[in-house]
Amino acid sequence: MNRILIICLCVWAFTGCKKEVDSVKQAKEQATIDDALIQKYINDNKLDAVKVQIGRADTTGIWYIITRPGTVATYFTSSSLLTVGYTGRVLTTGTVFTQTGDFHPSYHLGDMIKGWQLGIANSKIQKGGAIRLLIASRYAYGPFAQEDIPANSVLDFDIELYDVTN
Repeated sequence: MNRILIICLCVWAFTGCKKEVDSVKQAKEQATIDDALIQKYINDNKLDAVKVQIGRADTTGIWYIITRPGTVATYFTSSSLLTVGYTGRVLTTGTVFTQTGDFHPSYHLGDMIKGWQLGIANSKIQKGGAIRLLIASRYAYGPFAQEDIPANSVLDFDIELYDVTN
């Protein structure tokens, strides 16, 4: 009886590992696809985009273009309250999925998608500035579809930074 239990546990453990390896492989494959889409978009549209770097690593799938640098030196933390206006599009289709218009909501930086957190904090944008972020799906919603956003979508945001409160 003990042998059967041990065999069942081993089979279960090895099966679980395979699924984890498959999901890691799928994530790496999607990252390659996303990065190629963004790079092609940048090249095709002759954009002067900069890739977000964290430390010495150049591994993020986030690119930014500062369209207006802003005028007030700004320090960002995860608890910074940002008042913004923005338009969000799916990069591959240009479909607008969100737009603030005249309404300017406020969010804590730590509550935003990872692409906004890294893109805004590492881009040198200041209060009063505007930025365009091209965000790989792994820094947005990944393999999880949202209401108007298909799974694994690369996102394109135009963001105006009206205020920052620390």
